[in-house]
Amino acid sequence: MRFPFEKQWTIPDNPPSNPDCFVIPSYALKNHTTPTRPTRAQIDLAIDWWKRFPNSSLIMCTGDNQFLGLSNASVMAAYAVGLGVPAANVIEEDQFLNTYENLHYAMQIIQVRNFQQPTLVTLDLYTRRAAATARKMGWEDFYWLSVYSSGEPGT
Repeated sequence: MRFPFEKQWTIPDNPPSNPDCFVIPSYALKNHTTPTRPTRAQIDLAIDWWKRFPNSSLIMCTGDNQFLGLSNASVMAAYAVGLGVPAANVIEEDQFLNTYENLHYAMQIIQVRNFQQPTLVTLDLYTRRAAATARKMGWEDFYWLSVYSSGEPGT
């Protein structure tokens, strides 16, 4: 436990058995080419799982919510490809700016591509909200993984 009230905010992971896609909502970008440390931690966790399930896809979520002139998803995708994930395995959901919209449009991608085990990859303190939002939206049979990262301000 990193601080006294952590258990009130976090929920245990619900890991998939055979994931075919990972949904990664952005925390923030450090600049035009680099995700912040928390966003990198999310992508790194998804890549660790992708290495075990190399046919899976990574859905990078978030548009230009920092008004940098490019989407968070595009910077996240470039980061993942730079770490060896084939571009064909990376999907950019790059139009939307908040958790609800990210999950709504990610679900459309999931349905069109017929993914069977969508898995959210979030920061540990964000997982409870993301999972609750997904449930309220009607997501069924989904999984989640969380990661801790020390903070870092975005641009």
